[in-house]
Amino acid sequence: MNKFKLFMLPLALPLLLNCGAGDGGDNSSADVDAVETPPIENITEDTAHHTTLLKDNPNSQVSSVKIFDNYSIDIDMKEINMQGEFLFLKIIDKHKKALFLGQVVHHDNIKVPLTIVADSFPLVVELYSESKEDKTISYEVYYD
Repeated sequence: MNKFKLFMLPLALPLLLNCGAGDGGDNSSADVDAVETPPIENITEDTAHHTTLLKDNPNSQVSSVKIFDNYSIDIDMKEINMQGEFLFLKIIDKHKKALFLGQVVHHDNIKVPLTIVADSFPLVVELYSESKEDKTISYEVYYD
């Protein structure tokens, strides 16, 4: 048991030193006066008096907040004339963050479903291959 205590003492000593005791005698934060702001009062149409109660201030029936959105990008590969064996697709948002980066195949149609932040538009879609003869195809996608 003594060896265990000697082993634990160097491990526990730095934790105890960093722990601190009390406020160190510094009372500068206690002298700060709090500023109290009055509540915002609205006059409602049906009660004709000032109130901040939620029951007296109903939300609109058509109000909504849209943070994320489901979006799908469709690419018709029949229109793409690239000679390279390997095709790559990159989709980035307006903040230059990659939403999709990967290899795609020569099928008739490619559909990429995305769940993105609603303010990420316009998206930039780039399609390129390993061949030097193929030029990169790039276009922007805007929110419908």
